[in-house]
Amino acid sequence: MAWYKKAEIRLVKFLMEDWQRRGSQVLHVGLHSPLYPEFFWDSGLDVTVCEENHHAIDEALQRSGPRISYQVGKADYLPFEDDSFEYAFFSLYAGSHYFDAYGMPGCLEGKIFFEKIFPELCRVARSSVIILAKNNFTLNRSKYQGKFYNPYSLWRECKSCIAVSTRGRVRFASTGFVPRFASRFMPKKLAFLNNSVSYMPFGALLGYNLTFNAPPVTGIGDFIKNEQRKLEHVSCIQRNSSFQDLKK
Repeated sequence: MAWYKKAEIRLVKFLMEDWQRRGSQVLHVGLHSPLYPEFFWDSGLDVTVCEENHHAIDEALQRSGPRISYQVGKADYLPFEDDSFEYAFFSLYAGSHYFDAYGMPGCLEGKIFFEKIFPELCRVARSSVIILAKNNFTLNRSKYQGKFYNPYSLWRECKSCIAVSTRGRVRFASTGFVPRFASRFMPKKLAFLNNSVSYMPFGALLGYNLTFNAPPVTGIGDFIKNEQRKLEHVSCIQRNSSFQDLKK
């Protein structure tokens, strides 16, 4: 397995580590991603694929069998009702195999992602959405077809979408630090840098996890609020008692 494939798998595993597996459904939008939907099935999720190219669906169905369900549809108009799935996954680039066989998918052409596809992903996913993209800050510009994205612009778009949700949060990670053309000169001891995951925005791949109605990361915030309420309640009781003493 090539290093970029390992890097992508490790990146997605890192972003979906808080997903509930048993009985949860994930929508895999588009088969153009180098990450096959069987990865989510092996992770313990029920997978539904939405793809606009029926030839790609026929090929994927022969590989995966009936364990994964497929639906013909476009990413900018998903044929599902609101909150139909627990999670959703979308990749903003196409693998070389898909590009050579079917060409660039329509969902990656033009500037329709933020206008149409992104709202659709947030509409059908109830809990979380994972987005992968190519990094405009990296030197590794091979093996993937599609547009390069600024990590900060993607972050702003994700935050603007999550702002309308109550208690939502956005997690960011990148992977594949070493340029591909330099990997042959790299010592084997440093090979782990290619498929490592970091919060630095310089990796070959970018990953974002949008979580809606996320629980607090730690209970310290709720603990402090509860303690403040107790102190206010005690101060109110003391103030009332002192006022009654003055009246007497």
